[in-house]
Amino acid sequence: MANPLSRTAILAIATAALATCAGLPAAHADAPTTQRVGTVPTAPADAVKTGAPADDTPVQLSVHLKPRDEAGAKALAAAVTDKTSPLYHRFLKTGEFAQRFGADQATVAKVKQALTAQGLKPGGIEDDGLTIPVSTTVAQAKQAFDVDLAGYRTADGRTGFLNTTAPAVRSDVAGAITGVVGFNTLAQAHSNHVVGATGKPAPLTTPVPNGTGMDLNYPVLCAGATSQFPGKTDTHDYFSPFQLAMAYGLQPMADGGAGTTVAVFALEEYSDAALNTYQSCVGTNASVQRVKVNAGVQAPPTDTGVGVETALDLDTVIGLAPRANVLVYQGPDAAKATQADIQNTYRKIVTDNLAQVVTTSWGVCDQVMATSDLQAESDIFVQAVTQGQTVLAASGDDGSSGCNYLKNAGAPTSVTNVLSTSDPASQPYVTGVGGTTLRNTTGTISESVWNSHGGASGGGVSRWSLNDNGSYQAGYTGPGYTTTNCQAAAGTACRQVPDVAANADPSTGYMIATGANTWMILGGTSASAPLWAAITAHQNGPGSCSGRVGFIAPAFYWAAANGLNPLRDVTSGNNDIGIQGGLYQAGSGYDLATGMGTPDARKVMGLICPPADGTNRTIEVAENGQLHEVYTDGTGWHDGIVPGVTGVSALSFTYNSSGARVIEAIENGQLHEIYTDATGWHDGVIPGLDGITAMSFSYSPSGARVIEAIKNGQLHEVYSAADGWHDGVIPGLDGITALSFSYSPSGARVIEAIKGGELHEVYSAADGWHDGVIPGLGGITALSFNYNANGDRVIAGVKNNQLHEVYSASDGWHDGVIPGVTGITALSAKITKAGERVIEAVEGNQVHEVHSARGVWYDAALPVNSYNATALSLALR
Repeated sequence: MANPLSRTAILAIATAALATCAGLPAAHADAPTTQRVGTVPTAPADAVKTGAPADDTPVQLSVHLKPRDEAGAKALAAAVTDKTSPLYHRFLKTGEFAQRFGADQATVAKVKQALTAQGLKPGGIEDDGLTIPVSTTVAQAKQAFDVDLAGYRTADGRTGFLNTTAPAVRSDVAGAITGVVGFNTLAQAHSNHVVGATGKPAPLTTPVPNGTGMDLNYPVLCAGATSQFPGKTDTHDYFSPFQLAMAYGLQPMADGGAGTTVAVFALEEYSDAALNTYQSCVGTNASVQRVKVNAGVQAPPTDTGVGVETALDLDTVIGLAPRANVLVYQGPDAAKATQADIQNTYRKIVTDNLAQVVTTSWGVCDQVMATSDLQAESDIFVQAVTQGQTVLAASGDDGSSGCNYLKNAGAPTSVTNVLSTSDPASQPYVTGVGGTTLRNTTGTISESVWNSHGGASGGGVSRWSLNDNGSYQAGYTGPGYTTTNCQAAAGTACRQVPDVAANADPSTGYMIATGANTWMILGGTSASAPLWAAITAHQNGPGSCSGRVGFIAPAFYWAAANGLNPLRDVTSGNNDIGIQGGLYQAGSGYDLATGMGTPDARKVMGLICPPADGTNRTIEVAENGQLHEVYTDGTGWHDGIVPGVTGVSALSFTYNSSGARVIEAIENGQLHEIYTDATGWHDGVIPGLDGITAMSFSYSPSGARVIEAIKNGQLHEVYSAADGWHDGVIPGLDGITALSFSYSPSGARVIEAIKGGELHEVYSAADGWHDGVIPGLGGITALSFNYNANGDRVIAGVKNNQLHEVYSASDGWHDGVIPGVTGITALSAKITKAGERVIEAVEGNQVHEVHSARGVWYDAALPVNSYNATALSLALR
């Protein structure tokens, strides 16, 4: 039987209907006109209307402003998430979202002035740049916003109030406001855990972990815990952290989440005694700290009620990411928390930006939320995506009927029995996590949809619609999908939930300390969400990532489309709790019960780590003859003119040993050296070297500048020495039209060159220069050459208008087409330390980046105005 809801469960059932201005008092000729904003909820059908709330009842509201550039914010969120974009994983720093997308100062001032004129005392703009807090009373709120606040008593005796009309604001600021959040005190969040078993406390002794504990990277459970559940065994009735790590591929990842901070969203206090009991049992010493968010005085934790949800979150994260730091963001108790309180807590997590990973196991049936409240919450998660924060949310424990838990609060079957999903898992910028039943039969792992104990994996079709036929979910529709709930317009599709899943069955659940020497076996999607958070916390260890991974859901849909899915497909079971005739069934590929599947952690982190190790790229580009520098840093791509350098027709660029940029370039027919130092850019002619038409430049092992160049149809070597520049012909090598030059690991000069339409390799040795044809590689017109870490030569070349990669190996030379990349006229390629190839190329006179990421190639135009480019050279930092 599912864990019964407390009297603090969500009681309101809302209909999202856009309010009109009907009912406003007639305006005086000299009074400003008003306009209603946002949407309005309605009361449960069986609720009894009571007296209005007392005039002096406190009300905490949030006036949510529209982003300055909402389309731009969403475009950036998509770009930093899109593996084909040059902005992939180029995240904003703390505070930058408000600077770029928050409401402008004039709008904020105007809205605050309007609120003040309505008799309110608005607070300062929040750090997101979109939220103005208002602390007021029922009487003031009713007058200021021209709303009625009706009181209700529900079937279980709980009382509260909600607004019966949308709030009115001055017409001249209405267009800047999404809505006013916080009027509805009946719509509250509930936790998503289910009790499988309660332990029988044994005498408190000093617990000693079984086996070798942390020597195994992931902890086992001590006898003091397991002895409370006689007859129950690991991998059958519950899974210890060690066995979960084995089942989900975490065991090879030994960093334990070190260097990562995980934020746990909570609407309750938790037990320090319970936390200490767990950590003592499993031998961990994770740092856990509270962050109070207008929480007030909270109810004390109990062994079986208050704090159990947070204990499940904490113990799961600690068990599977034992070296991560954990911050518990505590909003007001669920019994008191309004939508404004809930959003304030999420907002604090995001604007603090201290946590790379966020997990939440609290949910609201999205049918009871006003549309304007959903939109205000969505803006918080858009900011999280742009900052690289990974938000994971439990998809709920009521299967395909995500509002069904409301029956315990007296809601009618017309609402509790509908197909519905849970917010925030259903938010478009959150990764929703469903639940499975995990089995380990003689070492063979299998999973099916969790559907037991009166609960099931939450999932289905949400109220949100996504652009471009579903954007990252395009091409994937779970069995039973319809657009009934979101009524998607043409060209859009409904958001589907969940995205992924993991063990959530209380019969195969998690052994959790809920008090001093008190244990429970728990399940529910409140367990699978922090499990995914723990996996995602492995961001900084050897063989994993080198920083934030951000919004992870889109990567799994992309991977499946490209045959690289790191998830275990769950194909059996359904999440119907006996109401919907079997909806929704699991099946091959995406389904509305377990999403894309369950994790192989090592492969998951390999997929979602950024390509090119996040390496910054600097490109010197000739545009209309003028030298531009196009480069990346932590904030994205930039394009600036190098002053005073014009007439550039060819160039080759690298960094010197002190980090300065050094460019050898043809300017107006002469060879120039352009470089930076502490005083800025410098440009000087290298005398006596007119007539060069193509070249490639590198530093020699001794630090000399060495240029291999075509001059008057002959191959020249131009180099610097203590007595100046030198220029000499390399004999017998006439007819070269293009070339790329590098030093071999042994220090020889190696030139890959086009000569007579064929690819030649020209190299120096103790007995002089050598020239040989690389057979079968005619037709290359432009090329760029590097050595990889194995000492192989890797050439990116244009051949028959297609991009090719030519490389040497022990069995000879190989030539392959890089698919879908045509129209290149110039290119410059490098290889990162991780072995990924990065090619900057001129395609249709615009600079594109073509790069490899784990065996797949991408091609996208750089997000700068790099038009009419004719030549370029790339270096990595």
